[in-house]
Amino acid sequence: MVKDAFDYLVQGVYIVSTEFENQLSGLTAAWVMQSSFKPAMLAVSLGPTRRTAELIEKSGKFAIQILDESQRQLAELFGYYSSRNFDKFSKVKWSKSEKLGLPIIEGVLGYFECELEGKFVSGDHFIYNGRIVNHKVFRQNGKPMIFLMRDWF
Repeated sequence: MVKDAFDYLVQGVYIVSTEFENQLSGLTAAWVMQSSFKPAMLAVSLGPTRRTAELIEKSGKFAIQILDESQRQLAELFGYYSSRNFDKFSKVKWSKSEKLGLPIIEGVLGYFECELEGKFVSGDHFIYNGRIVNHKVFRQNGKPMIFLMRDWF
């Protein structure tokens, strides 16, 4: 089964967040990658029915926040509950990012602010490609969280 082989692909764990007309949304994602060096760009793969995907399309912007290996509880909060019927941001301390005013969770290792450059269909997901317009590193000595499917599902 291909899912068994996918488990050996090493990925980080991130919170993808956005804001549109004072509506906040965020989710845990592992399918994030650098998609260009010049200009600096990141891509994230999200299910099309996710509230965060819907608001990224409306707002044209998103943040990718890097989780530390000690932040499993935060990853679960943003991964196991839907933003459609649960206010995840009421459970964490957060502030707005410098440039695009996106919700950034206190304690993450760092973040990227991205403006949406394109959306591509990839099987049962959409890939959102974003141009990095700002970034910040808070802790250089942290260890990014690693995703292995067998540890989560």
